Amino acid sequence: MIVISNSFAENPSKNSFPGGYVGIGIQIGKSIQNTQFIDIQISPSIVAVGPYKQNIPGYLFFGTSLGKRFSDGKSIIYFDLNMNFWNGLLVLGTGRGKLFEDRQKYWRKKYWAGIGIIPVFVSKESFTKNEIEYKQKGLMGVLPFPIFGNNFYP
Repeated sequence: MIVISNSFAENPSKNSFPGGYVGIGIQIGKSIQNTQFIDIQISPSIVAVGPYKQNIPGYLFFGTSLGKRFSDGKSIIYFDLNMNFWNGLLVLGTGRGKLFEDRQKYWRKKYWAGIGIIPVFVSKESFTKNEIEYKQKGLMGVLPFPIFGNNFYP
């Protein structure tokens, strides 16, 4: 056990990889068709660009989201690729992905913004299903857990 621990332990002082996080989130909102929804999601992300090597005022994360939406007595699964910018003061993000419902797939896009130190964001998303465009707005809360890398620990 001692040999394995010493061989595989992470020494943050020698690691240039800044890390990332796994976010657990919930979103509530309403569509322009007056339909309410609630989402739960898990979102792992890693830093693509940041001040640890580049001279920029924040971090650019790339990640994915896997979630489940509950609305009108149905549940829909979704998968997104996303990126977001965080600098402690501001969070801006966008995602593109697919909704999966009744063996059908629908493209979706999502945008969010918020204050960097508060893990609650306003969100806007849209998708087209059966030639009807659904536009939705909501509030999204995400708790990020920095489980890999070394820059995001207190």
